[in-house]
Amino acid sequence: MPSTTAIRLTLAIALIAAAGVMTPAAGSGIDRLYDASLPYATGLPARAEIDRRCGMDARCAADIIVDAFQGRALLEPVDHPDSDSIRLVTTEPSLGRVGPVTGAGLMVALDRFGRDAVHELRDAVGDAPSLILDLRANGGGALERMLRVAALFTGPIHGALGVSGPSSRRVLAIPESRDRLSPTRLTVLVGRHTASSAEMLAALLRRYAGAEIVGETTFGKDYVYRVVPVDHDWRLLIPGERVDIPGETLAGGLTPDRPAPATW
Repeated sequence: MPSTTAIRLTLAIALIAAAGVMTPAAGSGIDRLYDASLPYATGLPARAEIDRRCGMDARCAADIIVDAFQGRALLEPVDHPDSDSIRLVTTEPSLGRVGPVTGAGLMVALDRFGRDAVHELRDAVGDAPSLILDLRANGGGALERMLRVAALFTGPIHGALGVSGPSSRRVLAIPESRDRLSPTRLTVLVGRHTASSAEMLAALLRRYAGAEIVGETTFGKDYVYRVVPVDHDWRLLIPGERVDIPGETLAGGLTPDRPAPATW
């Protein structure tokens, strides 16, 4: 019969072995980060190098991946609202300034693509014959919400834009909309802080709604982020698929048709 010491030693070995079985699961976060980044980052270090520098520290690996993308990837904290804030959550308005511009029509600042952006914009614009859509403070947002905003002015457009990854390309449509806005003159006001899906909206409206773009060259973000969880508190945003719109150039910034008047 085994001694008490032998039994304890056997149990200890079993516990160590069980802990060893968990090692791949503990490292799976780094596997996920690395596999998601590899198709898009040309300067990504070898996986063995990341293991050498970080061990099983996923946050460390995420920092290395961000460096490999040379400023285009982001490490973003995850918001953890408490139960009270969940119950009291409100929808942040999509619109900023709304008001007339002398001799130019109604100016509406679409500062973000919130959940109610379509309804807010429809109610603010109404049947105004001349509209200046101000996107200077809009840094982008959900692609699907942006397309629903575009539909207000264009109606459904099949194959309106393309989204290309490392090995495939898909075509997206501007959807049907129950609401339509039909200003006889549509101007889109942009600036250097207009980015991502806001740049895409400006390009779509110029291409398919006859809008004139005025202001400054935009930020130039022609890709969509892939979101990869790092841990409970952080997530990695990887610049993934690139967006193209026929007849428009997004990379390097969207070029306006003319500068904006100083009074705007």
